[in-house]
Amino acid sequence: MALWKGLYAGMFGVVAAATWLSAGNPPEAVHSLEIADRVAKFEAFYAKATAKPLDEGTRWALWKKEYDIAAVPPGLDGDKMARQLLDSAWVKYPALMPKIPALRKEAEVDAHEAFDKINVLFETKGTPIHSRLVLYVGQFDDNAYTVPPMDGHLATVMMPVENVQLRLALAHELTHSVHIQLAHVRNSFGAPIGETMFLEGLAMRAAQRVFPGSPEAAYTANDDKGWLAECYRKKDAVLASILPDLDKSGSEIAMKYTFGQGNNGLHREAYCAAWIVMGKLLDAGRTFPELARIPESRMVGTI
Repeated sequence: MALWKGLYAGMFGVVAAATWLSAGNPPEAVHSLEIADRVAKFEAFYAKATAKPLDEGTRWALWKKEYDIAAVPPGLDGDKMARQLLDSAWVKYPALMPKIPALRKEAEVDAHEAFDKINVLFETKGTPIHSRLVLYVGQFDDNAYTVPPMDGHLATVMMPVENVQLRLALAHELTHSVHIQLAHVRNSFGAPIGETMFLEGLAMRAAQRVFPGSPEAAYTANDDKGWLAECYRKKDAVLASILPDLDKSGSEIAMKYTFGQGNNGLHREAYCAAWIVMGKLLDAGRTFPELARIPESRMVGTI
């Protein structure tokens, strides 16, 4: 759903579970998707956490030490959110644990398909694209995040296997991983709001094109019932009020528009605006290959 710098350090010690090379590309334009497993690490944490009764505070400390993966912003606010997510998710894990092997397999198959289709959509045949997917067990918040390339690591998607829209979420986040390579994106959480809108709008609309046939609301990275209908009802107010903030950056304003209530009482207003604006750009004749190559410095202006 988003691009984060947080929770990046240490997640690259896992062993790659699968690597796929797309057929038909010349040697200088190999497309590779590396899949790594953090599910086993959660299983080890869960075994320790359930070996004997633990109070919530002790369980949280163990989670931070042994696992520490959640789709939240970096810093103290993110830790507070992660703690709340873990506490609320805890009663759901017993039913999930037996399903994990099948979910992991499903994720791998869908990821390869999505990655292939995204590269076709963005016409990357002549461009080497190398992405990494890390599968993990989340907190039933149906969230995920993508980390730009840094410190010699690939563009990396962090995907919880229990996501109820796993197939579409993979298409969304893998779009981020391909897009940031084509546009040379370096910003992460706290980027200018207009840039966040561009990235999220393109990911939502690409997922819609890659795996068509679902209701529109399934692609908008928001599982609140009625959210998209409210977005459409308030779109004029949402677009007008976000306009002055397009070039503003930082964690505070990012929280307001991506996790907060925005200016009009609508949760995740940046996603509402992104869905509307990117749809208008595509309706006006802009193409996915063109939009995917607009450099980071021009994203705010394009929005």
